[in-house]
Amino acid sequence: TLAHKYPDDVSEDVKSRRLTEIIDQQNKIAAIINSSEIGKTHQILLEGSSKKSNKQWQGRTDTNKVCIIDYDDSMNVGDLINVEITDSTSATLFGQVLDFAQA
Repeated sequence: TLAHKYPDDVSEDVKSRRLTEIIDQQNKIAAIINSSEIGKTHQILLEGSSKKSNKQWQGRTDTNKVCIIDYDDSMNVGDLINVEITDSTSATLFGQVLDFAQA
């Protein structure tokens, strides 16, 4: 765009504040969207242990949302698991295992 020809007259403080406002707003929107998944059933693909605890599995829904479930040694990376979403944050869904998905 032509903007690259103009001097940068916005201070770093203002840029930082604006970015923080945008990130905060995006986190609020994502939290609302993820909370609407509570009570719904999703099929997740297990990717491995959770980044925060090896007592939990991490998987992804078919919409690429991260979902955390309790660890069960009968499960393996690559398994498809049906879960009911029980909780969420702006970035993560938490689920309870219902059963293994049929291939």
